[in-house]
Amino acid sequence: MSTLTIDEAKAYYSGAESAHDFDHVLRVLAMAERLARAEGADIEIVHTATLLHDISRPDEDTTGGDHALMAAERARAMVLERGMSPAQADAVAHAIAAHRFRTSTPPHTIEAQVLFDADKLDSIGAIGVARAYQVSGALNQRLWSEVSSDAMATRDQRNSDHSAYAEFVVKLSKVRERLYTVTARKIADERHAYMSEFFTRLGREIQGEL
Repeated sequence: MSTLTIDEAKAYYSGAESAHDFDHVLRVLAMAERLARAEGADIEIVHTATLLHDISRPDEDTTGGDHALMAAERARAMVLERGMSPAQADAVAHAIAAHRFRTSTPPHTIEAQVLFDADKLDSIGAIGVARAYQVSGALNQRLWSEVSSDAMATRDQRNSDHSAYAEFVVKLSKVRERLYTVTARKIADERHAYMSEFFTRLGREIQGEL
């Protein structure tokens, strides 16, 4: 089969929103390949699935469907056309279908677990802070908001009362608990500590304590 190149994959992300653009894909790819080597996953499956994992996000925004499931079916057809075996195509499709944080499709293969973990690691640490404020700014949200019990229950990210800090408390602080691979969990421990320290300091600066 012909390997999907980065330049070929980039064409599928024209017009993607900034938090899930091709820069995000390249960061996830670098981490996914690192995890794949450490965990003994099939690099070709991981490479292909990672490059295609978010190609249907614009479709989700317009139709309300599940971008992971839509991308999985598109990717399966694409890689079969490129000469992948049905078993390989199924492996790519499963990894993509199972990469979402709020998913009904758990990642059963090491390749799917690697993509899931790499994608989630891109939401925590310094890059997690940057992305959280990237989204918050695009939605014209406040710099800081206290987290109510209602916010904990609903997590309405598009609510103007939401904030990057609220997103950390409600979702991002729980990312490391959801990871599958030993390698990713070690990386997540350090990234989580950095992110937690950042928001603790930010809160103290806002209160005039620092």
